[in-house]
Amino acid sequence: MAVSALELFTSDDSNDHLEFAAFLNRARADRERGLDIPARIALGAYLVARLVDRRLLIGDNPDDIEGFRWQLESTRKFLAELPSEETEVAHTRGIVDSVASEPEHRDAILRMALVAYAYHLEHEGRFEEALDVLRLGGRTYRNAIPPVDAATMALFVARLNRMLARWEPANLSYNMAEQAGIETRDVGTVMLARIGKANVLRGQGNLPTSREILEQVVAETGSPELGDVHGRALSDLSLVFDREGRQDDAIKTRYRSLLSLRDEVQRTRVLGDLGMSLREVGAYDSARLCFDMVLTSDASFVIKTNVCLEIMEMESAVGNRIAFERHRQEARTAEDRMPPSMAIDYRYKVGIGFARFGKEGRARAVLREALALAEQHRLNEWYFRVDRVLRNLAPCLEQESKAQPAEATDMAPAVAEVSAGLRELAAAGVHA
Repeated sequence: MAVSALELFTSDDSNDHLEFAAFLNRARADRERGLDIPARIALGAYLVARLVDRRLLIGDNPDDIEGFRWQLESTRKFLAELPSEETEVAHTRGIVDSVASEPEHRDAILRMALVAYAYHLEHEGRFEEALDVLRLGGRTYRNAIPPVDAATMALFVARLNRMLARWEPANLSYNMAEQAGIETRDVGTVMLARIGKANVLRGQGNLPTSREILEQVVAETGSPELGDVHGRALSDLSLVFDREGRQDDAIKTRYRSLLSLRDEVQRTRVLGDLGMSLREVGAYDSARLCFDMVLTSDASFVIKTNVCLEIMEMESAVGNRIAFERHRQEARTAEDRMPPSMAIDYRYKVGIGFARFGKEGRARAVLREALALAEQHRLNEWYFRVDRVLRNLAPCLEQESKAQPAEATDMAPAVAEVSAGLRELAAAGVHA
């Protein structure tokens, strides 16, 4: 089954807005904060997106060709004035070079440049912009997208929509990826699509069905060639265990995932999640070991910011107000780039921290913001969690935290085993 770019992106509701508006919104926000160079880089990205859009639409009319050439040179001139050392500038300049390449291979070269830029934007937490760029990449196929490429692109589109809490578009794209994987007999793609759909269910609060799908994927991916898929399924299964309150199972499953994975990006994400679980059971030294390994890695914006939020929460739990405020301010600088679930998590953790330090008014205000965001994005589990805290905030107020690190003898066997394994990995120089 061939897939067209129109089919793949029809369900993307970002089309309801001004085309490429995400770049303009970033430029405006940076300008308002006095960040001139980042604002100009964002504006340059907008100009490049418009240039590519015109290249994909242009016909043989001499006036159209002349207008395109003027736009090409104007965009090049604008980009030439931006700092060459900036990664995003290198991406946008490469796209402009691709637009002007020889016609015979232009679409393929342009497609590779656009997809690489989309991955960069995803890494930086700019999911709306990544979708815009990926949509342009899909249009370079002109007609139908071959099944192998359709599977990869559909997984990418689905993941970005899922990060933006767009559940229906995400599921549609995961279905396309699964079908393409079946047609090409690519078991890995089929399993990744099923993992994605399980994650959508988890985001919507349907934990039993999400767990059932993930356990099935784990059972079907035990072969060595599917090691990374197996590890990813284990990692996401551990998230379900977390939500179900099964801490020991979550920790054991995350450690199994870490040992299965070879992909550095995925290993880093699992290390961050493992650190969170270890912190929750009082294994603070092991948690800090995980967090340090993440923060010193080349992790994405999303992963590093999540770790920052977890450290912030840990410091409020142990009563370190200065450290809490330091990490809160650090996270605040990234607030405009946070996807919905992270933006809620940020406010949730800040609200609890304020309550722990006796600031009831500020705690309730920020928690109400979290509640409104959860309702807006239909994140049901987050809504009920924040609501429960708002209705039971009194126990947190003006209490000195008594959180203490767990002694090795007090740890559950599973936790002690994982902590020992992490120390061995760190001593051996194994990291993300």
